[in-house]
Amino acid sequence: MRGFISLLALGIGALAAPSLPAQQISPASLPAPAATPVPDTLRLGERTDRMTVPVSIGPHGPFPFIVDTGAERSIMSRELAGYLKLAPGGDARLFDFTGPAEVSTVKIPSLSAGSLGTPAMEAPQLLMANIGAAGVLGIDALQGQKVVLDFERRRMTLKPARRHASGDIVMPAQPGTGQLIVTQASYEGKPIAVVIDTGSWLSVGNGAMLRLLKRAPKSYGRAVMTSVTGRSFSADFVVVGPIRIGTARFDNFGMVFADVPPFARFGLADRPALILGMSSLKLFGRVELDFANREVAFTLPRAQIDFHEVCRSAAAVCNNFGMR
Repeated sequence: MRGFISLLALGIGALAAPSLPAQQISPASLPAPAATPVPDTLRLGERTDRMTVPVSIGPHGPFPFIVDTGAERSIMSRELAGYLKLAPGGDARLFDFTGPAEVSTVKIPSLSAGSLGTPAMEAPQLLMANIGAAGVLGIDALQGQKVVLDFERRRMTLKPARRHASGDIVMPAQPGTGQLIVTQASYEGKPIAVVIDTGSWLSVGNGAMLRLLKRAPKSYGRAVMTSVTGRSFSADFVVVGPIRIGTARFDNFGMVFADVPPFARFGLADRPALILGMSSLKLFGRVELDFANREVAFTLPRAQIDFHEVCRSAAAVCNNFGMR
């Protein structure tokens, strides 16, 4: 019997990820190995409103992978693993927003994106329809790197972290976890911990954070979230505030509340905490994630954000977002 490894994958969308059939990966769509390295600055694509970057598997690719700063391990789609004829690995117990699941893994010769490169690894293989892309680039590949998400220019920079993060708001991340967790944040004037998760579209607060409310929030409808393993859960989409992250204040903040398993895995089950998803991160003009120096930096947007459009794409159930 093969042993189990324990890992975490947080990626969720506001709705089930669209089906991406295996025939999208074909010999015609498989680029020849590049003669020169892929540049450090990569154009951001979109799959289920999450970011994708081109990732090469050994000499093959690149393929669109979601960047998930909440996932402990990188993930490969079964379709891509089958097309590349990757060898099977051991079994793994994967934790996502719905709890543990036993999954199979494949052996990957290497992952590369820009200057980022990894040695050979074993990665869980999951259905492309549930992942929302050909794979997921997790924090096992991002350690030692600085990830700069420039939403205004729609580009992402991956490079070794040699200097500290810079921006309008710079905060240290809590030590002891692979994820970046910042504590210079508050809700209803009380401190909260914030997990930076680019793999999740909606932001999710735990029950301890919900109990800080002075009154029950108004529900704008149910949001159904599907995890990378294809399992779903639903929760009321609400608008709350004020939430402060550093010096930024969100007066009307769209999110859901649910005591999902990752909070316990982060040691935050009984502590007010928020998993900050892409619908909230994209309110900033730029976000810098420094895994080497354990820092997070936010740059406020130069232009006015269309908060109504943000709400429509987040859950299609609310309006009147605001940040100041």
